[in-house]
Amino acid sequence: MKSLRILFSVMFLMSLATACDDDKKTTKNEICNNQADDDGDGLQDCDDSDCNGNAACAANNVNNTNNLNNINNTNNVNNPETNCVNDQDDDGDGLTDCSDSDCVNDAACQVASCTLETLFFDSPATCDAGFQCSVNDTYAATCQPDAMFAGGDFYGACGANGECPFGSICAGSSQDDLSCMPFCQAETHPGCPESGICMYSLTDSTLNLCALPDNCDPFENTGCTGAGEGCYFLPSEGTSTCVGAGDGAVGDTCQYLNDCTPGLLCNGTCAELCDGTHTCTTGTCNTGYGLPDGKGLCE
Repeated sequence: MKSLRILFSVMFLMSLATACDDDKKTTKNEICNNQADDDGDGLQDCDDSDCNGNAACAANNVNNTNNLNNINNTNNVNNPETNCVNDQDDDGDGLTDCSDSDCVNDAACQVASCTLETLFFDSPATCDAGFQCSVNDTYAATCQPDAMFAGGDFYGACGANGECPFGSICAGSSQDDLSCMPFCQAETHPGCPESGICMYSLTDSTLNLCALPDNCDPFENTGCTGAGEGCYFLPSEGTSTCVGAGDGAVGDTCQYLNDCTPGLLCNGTCAELCDGTHTCTTGTCNTGYGLPDGKGLCE
């Protein structure tokens, strides 16, 4: 199991399982050149991630920055991206600089291989035909076969064998709670597909993951359906999420968002939430802390 931390100034810790684990997999090792599914996980030879790095599969896993035929260019041909390094969407197609396929041949946008910077949902293609850039079991960037991307939906259920769309990975708090979570990087690539938030940080990687906010009620602790979950504000985002509830009382030292009992928020110590209709049991309601307008902590 891999662990994730929420990215905000007050954080919580939860454990996630990666898509690379296959419940159907046996202890038998995959042989990478015998045209058979030796470990019974539905993937054969070089299509099985167990064979990543195997010499028999090297020819199938060569990165090729010139293979650009599968990039979908939606730009207006009469108004292409004019500057690939100005952090602006010059042609108004919603894609900026090197994320725009108009820039694939620009020197500033050339990449030598599949890297941790080229596996996001809006990254250009950097692998040979039949492969796409993602991560292996140790979160190293590698070109994975198209079959690994042939199922699932962003923020939705993973495919039958852990497949997820390009730019995401099958992960969750347990094997019963897996979804396709898009990759992001808080400082260099914070953008997420749809209305997602770059919310989690993989403990063993520099990669972060996007998730959808739950928009539950942190004051009344309602809107969460998972066993043992509580509703907590996401500071600076103006929304809230459901996570495993802590039991810290007012004044207890805390480090992560859900160290505290629902209805409280961690600010070094657990503090009571307050607003115009929820008054402080003790102390004064002070707004700010990245909370929505009118919301605060009792201090």
